Amino acid sequence: MKKWVWVVATIVVALLIGGYAYSNHHATAKEYQAAMANGRTAIQAKHYTQAESYFQNALKRRLNDKPAQRYLTQTQRFVSAENALSDLKFASAESHYTAVVNTTNASNVLVTRAKAKVKQVKDIRANVKQFKKILKTASGQNLALNYGQSNTTLDELFNNAKFRQKYYKDLYDQALALRKANNAGQSAATSSASSTSSSSSAAASSSSSSTSTGSSSASLTSSEQAAANNYSGSNEYTVTQKQKELNGKTITAGQIDSARKTINAAGGQADAMSDQDVRVALQTASKKNMSLTQYTKQYLK
Repeated sequence: MKKWVWVVATIVVALLIGGYAYSNHHATAKEYQAAMANGRTAIQAKHYTQAESYFQNALKRRLNDKPAQRYLTQTQRFVSAENALSDLKFASAESHYTAVVNTTNASNVLVTRAKAKVKQVKDIRANVKQFKKILKTASGQNLALNYGQSNTTLDELFNNAKFRQKYYKDLYDQALALRKANNAGQSAATSSASSTSSSSSAAASSSSSSTSTGSSSASLTSSEQAAANNYSGSNEYTVTQKQKELNGKTITAGQIDSARKTINAAGGQADAMSDQDVRVALQTASKKNMSLTQYTKQYLK
């Protein structure tokens, strides 16, 4: 009798344990399926962080589950690609998007989106290469003091609608700075030319007046006389003190003579240059971190 009771009790316990195990397995399977479905829905809605959480939850329900792991890895790569694109790291973005495209048996939605992104990034990288080339040309023209031509080259960039997109912000800022430098250079050149023209007219008037009266100063006004007294044959009196300095020190006559010899030796035409032209050559070469010989060969021949 007792043996029979123990047999029955054992059977009952086994049934209870089996029923619990089956019920628990069934519940876990439902939670897994729900997590996977929610993850796919989150991807569709572009809620990628939520999708990652759902796939991680699915992996907790089924450890080392390959489908859940593929979806999770694919989503993480897509997020990494998006972040790289936002940070303007185009090579990294293209690499991650390509990995998403090459993921099989996972989200076709992400594959489709990643394919479009790969094409976009390739276009961006091609534009960056083109824009850099144009900007380099404009920079060279600026260094050669061809400010107007440099601005004309920059117009190729500013007239391109794509150049204003966020992906090219660094290049856009560089182009703006270069245009500002060109405008400043043009203004300085115009001001210098105007001053030189005015000075030349005053000198010519003074000379004419002297010849007609037989006196060097009889018919000059006080301002004309001051200009004549200061005139050295090369309109130097129109130049400010700052324009006669190099690194805060006045450029001496000895330095100018030495610079003329260097310019001539490098193939330049120093004899056709005024003293101020020589000073400008010294100053510009210094700004470009070039020797006067290098500057002459590149810009003055």
